[in-house]
Amino acid sequence: MMDAFPKLIADALHAEWGSTLSSRKIVSRITNANERAVKNWFEARNGPSGENLVELMKHSDAVFDTMLVASERRGRLQAIKLEAMERPLRELLGLIEAGRRGVDFH
Repeated sequence: MMDAFPKLIADALHAEWGSTLSSRKIVSRITNANERAVKNWFEARNGPSGENLVELMKHSDAVFDTMLVASERRGRLQAIKLEAMERPLRELLGLIEAGRRGVDFH
């Protein structure tokens, strides 16, 4: 799996930011890495260092998800996504309940 690391990162970068020069500049600013290094990440020539990977994971769901899958922590990814959906759903259910109590349907 680790031989494929640069390809995994490149795919995630393209999914999150596309393939333009401006996307490389954005990633360069996020990570504080030089643009040549970032170009190599986008082209799957090599992958980011640990510090840069953490910065990418902070700013990119695609990179974050890719690293969880690569580390065989897919279950954690599902739990994170469920947690993110739970709060708005609870709020929506609360609004529905409040609406039911305030409106006479008979």
